[in-house]
Amino acid sequence: MALGDQAKEHLNRKRAGLHLLAVSIGKNLEAQAKRDASWKDRTGNTRRAIHGGGEKTSKGAMAFLAHGSMVGTYLEEGTGLYGPHRSPIVPKNANALRFTMGGRVIFAKQTKGMPAQPIIRPTADKQWPEIKRAVRKYWEG
Repeated sequence: MALGDQAKEHLNRKRAGLHLLAVSIGKNLEAQAKRDASWKDRTGNTRRAIHGGGEKTSKGAMAFLAHGSMVGTYLEEGTGLYGPHRSPIVPKNANALRFTMGGRVIFAKQTKGMPAQPIIRPTADKQWPEIKRAVRKYWEG
């Protein structure tokens, strides 16, 4: 086998192994995000819906971390005045909104919504130096 062929084979093996590294990084991000999420759970479904992993791509691999529920999107972006639409939440087909808070039923013409409580971006940002170190170490070895 020629030297050029050995180098190509080594590079192909490294690319294949990169997928496993991406899965490991994604799962580590998932565990940290679930652990560090600042909101209070009533059922735990939103926290359980956070998922991370890795996927093969045409150029190697990609690690990911995401919410698997719509509630997670609301927590990440905020709602009402604090969300992407920047307007209060108002009833669509009724005169008032009805919701339960602290065991009491409350009626309101509108509500401000809730501020964002992000966990996906902060987790990725916090782990970015470690991710870079792990990928660099993988390619050097």
